[in-house]
Amino acid sequence: MIRTLRFWIMLLLTFTMIGILGITSIAGYFVEKENVVNNTLKMNNVYSAKLAQLTEEVFEGMQSQLQVKAFEVSADIDDATKLTEELDVLLSSNKNFNSLSVVNRDGVVLATSPEVGIVGSKLETPGPKEALYERKNLISAPYQAQTGRLLVLISTPLWNDKNEYLGFLSGTIYLQEENTIRDILGDHYAPDDSYVWVVDRNGMVIYHPNAEKIGTHVAENDVAQKIMRHESGAQNVLNSDGQEYLAGYTFIKASKWGVVSQTPIAVSVKSAADVVSRMLLYALPFVIFFFFVTILLTNGLASPLRKLALYSASLREGQHMQTAIPTWYFEAKQLNETIREYAEWQQQTVDEYKERSYTDALTGLKNRRYQEELIAKWIHHKKPFSLIMIDIDHFKKVNDTYGHQVGDEVLVFLAEKMREVVRSEDVCVRLGGEEFVMLLAETDHMEALKVAERLRRNVAAVVCPTNDIITVSLGVGYYHNPEETVDHLFERVDKALYRAKAEGRNRVVLADE
Repeated sequence: MIRTLRFWIMLLLTFTMIGILGITSIAGYFVEKENVVNNTLKMNNVYSAKLAQLTEEVFEGMQSQLQVKAFEVSADIDDATKLTEELDVLLSSNKNFNSLSVVNRDGVVLATSPEVGIVGSKLETPGPKEALYERKNLISAPYQAQTGRLLVLISTPLWNDKNEYLGFLSGTIYLQEENTIRDILGDHYAPDDSYVWVVDRNGMVIYHPNAEKIGTHVAENDVAQKIMRHESGAQNVLNSDGQEYLAGYTFIKASKWGVVSQTPIAVSVKSAADVVSRMLLYALPFVIFFFFVTILLTNGLASPLRKLALYSASLREGQHMQTAIPTWYFEAKQLNETIREYAEWQQQTVDEYKERSYTDALTGLKNRRYQEELIAKWIHHKKPFSLIMIDIDHFKKVNDTYGHQVGDEVLVFLAEKMREVVRSEDVCVRLGGEEFVMLLAETDHMEALKVAERLRRNVAAVVCPTNDIITVSLGVGYYHNPEETVDHLFERVDKALYRAKAEGRNRVVLADE
């Protein structure tokens, strides 16, 4: 069957529209997915920090309450009845403790509230032993008490007016029962399978929505290991069930615990798919409208051929139709240009998505992702290059003194100075914070040193947005050995940068080969 021109035009437009919508949807999905993941990590990090701050404030309040009560308890240390009454009053006025106790310097329990059957007993468990040994305010690591409970001991020492040690006053939190930690952390902010858990300094879970996991050890977990190293941050993590989560975590100085807030990555990815789906839904009316207009234009484009066919038929029949028949070549040319322009516009949209993903929003320099892809490309093509790592000296002091807005202006200032000293084929990158990199294509270490020194002088010679002079330290390295890895190259240059700072800052140091 011979297809008409109208059929082929409609087919071409259909494939073009599907391809454009497909490319746009795929690019939009991956860009949105990356944004959602980054935003979720940042949000969980902020949320864990807020919970950690709240938890720390509660612990400080509990310590303060014990310290205030310690004077009265010390005065009545020999009167068990009064001690019990005072503990009852404190426990009724403070809902943060599950129980309270007074222990003498020999580790013997003098009074408790409520009564748990240990008065007169000598405590041999880790928490009381630590309190007796340290003789200072402390929060113990979780331990198994003589009552069989898993608990945390918060204690303050007792002293008489002669500064003699009498023992300690303590409050406990029962980790596997209703407690103040559950009150603080029990309600998470999102009904999307996100949850919060807490790990102690030794990798033991001390709070978890699933009570069965409390008391288990997760020291092999990446996040738990970082908390045990007193770190805070955000990253992808696998939970104990093998599910992937986006986690933010914060170390609590007072108790040496860590609060972790995490969201299933599947939830975040689904939201990115939902955004793309809504985008396509919003575009559907325009697509329908476009196709309607296309049908009209296609009919108009095919009309001259129909008239030509009728005219040919009339000639065959010996008739002569006096009608003007415009040629279709001009119309076909215009149609192709229209489709091409539309496709280019759509491709430009995709390119803009990609360009934004490669660009640092503050300085306009390239970002870490672009750097990694460019270096991989140069190495693949065996193209030698030099690497300059730049760090602003005492940048934290700039932020602390002038504020983060001025700090951002200083970063933009440095970015402009970097652009001034490089060639068009070189690339300036902001890794993050005050850390910058310059990649010099087909440039050996001697030329790179000249560029680095020129940048150092230019920065130090001009007043920056702080109305003062700032300086930079630079490490320089040359990549020309195909057997060297990128990680090793960055390690060499980073060490050179470190030496530049250690030797007094405001200087350029060449990395060792």
